[in-house]
Amino acid sequence: MSMAQIDLPYGDGILSFEMVQGTLGEIVGPRLVEAAPDAETEIRYALERPIGSPPLTELVRRGQKVAIVIDDITRQTPTHLLLPPVLHCLESAGIEKEAISIVIALGTHRPMTESEIHKKVGSTIAKEYHIVNVPCWDNAEMVYMGRSSNGIPAWVNRNVVDADLRIGIGMITPHMDAGFSGGGKIILPGVCSCRTVEAFHMRQAKVSENQLGAVDAQLRRDLEAFVEERIGIDFILNVILDHKGRLYRSVSGHFIQAHRVGVDLAKTVYGSPVSKRYPVVITNAYPTQIDLWQSTKALASGEMMTDDGGALILVTHCEEGNNTHPLFADYLGRDPEDLIHELESGRAEDIVACALAVPLSRMRHRIKFGLVSSGLRKADAERMGFIYYDSVENAIKEELRTQDSHSAVAVLTHGGVTLPIMK
Repeated sequence: MSMAQIDLPYGDGILSFEMVQGTLGEIVGPRLVEAAPDAETEIRYALERPIGSPPLTELVRRGQKVAIVIDDITRQTPTHLLLPPVLHCLESAGIEKEAISIVIALGTHRPMTESEIHKKVGSTIAKEYHIVNVPCWDNAEMVYMGRSSNGIPAWVNRNVVDADLRIGIGMITPHMDAGFSGGGKIILPGVCSCRTVEAFHMRQAKVSENQLGAVDAQLRRDLEAFVEERIGIDFILNVILDHKGRLYRSVSGHFIQAHRVGVDLAKTVYGSPVSKRYPVVITNAYPTQIDLWQSTKALASGEMMTDDGGALILVTHCEEGNNTHPLFADYLGRDPEDLIHELESGRAEDIVACALAVPLSRMRHRIKFGLVSSGLRKADAERMGFIYYDSVENAIKEELRTQDSHSAVAVLTHGGVTLPIMK
């Protein structure tokens, strides 16, 4: 039998496996695009040609306090390349270093370590600027800004609230509940308190369809209304990366208008044509593989490619296990209606994890989930309602055994960011 070797990016290396050539369907991942020849030139070009906004140098006024909101270590955003030209714009307009705060948008994630901060922003900036690394559960650092028209209470990091000018820096990829990342998402849930994030994610439990790649996703509309009404963001700089994490394109300007242009660019990289659905799909969580919370993004992309009654096998390095939301694994293994009842009755211990588990639990009624992971154990898989496999080869062998003789296997190499598009 002729064998095919598949190499998946995994952790800091490669996970290779073999399968019979005749059982291989499609290998799907981000499209091959030409990265920007010079990243610094591409970033400057975007800053000089903002979309729906005056240039940053015209927005800023001498004496203002500025908050630059950046994403955390769970994102590949090359923040160390993006911050210097933004800081140059501010300081050339008369803003003192002491008036600039760089706020890490942690959402519900843990605070970053000192070494992670240095890697993210660069050691010089980490040493010379005020870095805010405040988690959502630090209520003393949150300020109440009223309630948005869609009913979300606005508790926002005081460093962002106190600023005269707010800048968001991030990246745009397909996202499982907001359609796409980037734009105003850096504010909600990025720099909001747990109670605000909980109220926001409660809405997720009511969305029945997979929202990956939906430009007009309900949660996207909700977060943009919240940002516009309650806190505001004056300027964004968002990037789109290629499959190797290199800078492809940049957009800057208005947090909605520039974001939508960036979404169109992101589709050219992450929107990948697929000919059909498959009975067995291998979805690799890379590059969203740090823990279970991030890894489940690959389920949204893989679900789009999986036949009714088929098997979706999640492959994830998961170096931090299930630490972000420890109850998440248990919620995943439960019935969606039970989860909704727990949310509505106010008994959910972790509202955010319970709400995110609802759409994923619904998927388990249509397809079967499997798991191959270095950082998660068989006991974790059982809690999640997943079948645990010790290798991709064994997962394929077992799942094909239950299908008919003409079954084929599709592979998603970058499941955490790929948007499958049916031809």
